[in-house]
Amino acid sequence: MAITKVTSGMVNPDPTNASNLSSGSVPTAQLGNVDTATLEDDIALLGFKVAVNGSLAKYNLVDQTEDAFMDATGIDATASTDEIRNASSNYYSIGSTTPVATGGTITTDGLYTIHSFLSGTSNYVNDTPQATDVLVVAGGGGSGSGGGGAGGMLTSAGMSVASGTFAVTVGVGGIGGTLGDVGGNGANSIFSTLTSIGGGAGAGNDAGYGSPDGPLQGGSGGGVGATSVVGLTAAPGTVGQGNAGGTNSSASFPGYAGSGGGGAGAVGVNGSGTTNGSGGVGLQNDYRTGSNVYYAGGGGGFYSASSGGAGGLGGGGAPGASGGNGTANTGGGGGGIGGVGGSGIVVLRRSTTVTVPASMVLQSNATTAEAAPTKGDIVMTYTNGAGTATLNTDLTAEFSADNGSTWTSTTLVAQGSTGTHLIVSAHDVTRTSTSGTSMVYRIKTFNQSAAKETRIQAVSLGWS
Repeated sequence: MAITKVTSGMVNPDPTNASNLSSGSVPTAQLGNVDTATLEDDIALLGFKVAVNGSLAKYNLVDQTEDAFMDATGIDATASTDEIRNASSNYYSIGSTTPVATGGTITTDGLYTIHSFLSGTSNYVNDTPQATDVLVVAGGGGSGSGGGGAGGMLTSAGMSVASGTFAVTVGVGGIGGTLGDVGGNGANSIFSTLTSIGGGAGAGNDAGYGSPDGPLQGGSGGGVGATSVVGLTAAPGTVGQGNAGGTNSSASFPGYAGSGGGGAGAVGVNGSGTTNGSGGVGLQNDYRTGSNVYYAGGGGGFYSASSGGAGGLGGGGAPGASGGNGTANTGGGGGGIGGVGGSGIVVLRRSTTVTVPASMVLQSNATTAEAAPTKGDIVMTYTNGAGTATLNTDLTAEFSADNGSTWTSTTLVAQGSTGTHLIVSAHDVTRTSTSGTSMVYRIKTFNQSAAKETRIQAVSLGWS
């Protein structure tokens, strides 16, 4: 019988030669010419398609997570920075969306978008937190014989306005009184934490016309303008009280001498037995028009039926017994006899210039692995919204197995495209830490601007 010599090839056949394989398992270490990276990429891409087609939130496979950003539940908003999710196209990029807000009469002057609220109660709806210049002027008081007080005027430069809906109330002016009667108080104007108090009514004469309806003093002004939301003060009064009107300085003619209404910027000038009181001067502000306008001036007081004190800048004058109305949407006090207080206004002014962050951090919520892994895989798709991102410079990826305490960097490699999205991946990356099962990824974009916007479309994190 012939003798067959047993060779080393029969004992240890070459597993890379398929003709030597018939059945049984082949050690993984022997599969040197089998490329599993492409299979892993394909699995991740299929997972993305499933998420999109099923409108699925972040979900898990065995030793893998998939997130095509159909919602924001897979992202750790606290650990991420300057990330904005585009809800219509389902991607994350730098916070470069233009703020959108509605409400009031909207105008622009190139530098600012201006929302002017002129009457009644309505809403300001803001989609993005932003610094906003705010002017809140209350309605001016109506005059009796003394001039009506100015409406309160509050300002805040760069007030932090959150996203959401805010009620806005614009105060009406007070009614004018008849000879010998007091006028009506102006109504408050309100936006968020700012409340401006309506101007006080002008007093009537309590002698000479048989109607003791009030002291011989003009109405007190509303709150004085201020530049900070915190610690608002009103000189010489307090918030919501403002400057008092001038008083009648002559007891010889108590029935005729009306006094000037208090302005937001100055106290009204006293009336006397032979002269009329002048209204206090208002304060200036340019939020609505781009140039200074006087708001919240006091109304002029009354001396006789043939004359009347001048209204302060921003307030109603007093042309004879007919008086003078405060100008609408300035909060000016009414002047003379029967002058109606001017209505208030609320103005919100925000910059039309969008500041684009130079970088973004997008970090996932943690997923618990069944056992502590030794390696990680990242597959990601992205698009260039503007410019072209350079891999591992403008776009980087890391993973962690201890919920972000220790990070392992990866080197991203381009893997073609889906036709619309670019594919990049990093496979079999050995983790730097030796313990932990809380798996998270962290994507960063750098050198971002209006000319370079990198949009992260989907991310898959795997481990083994």
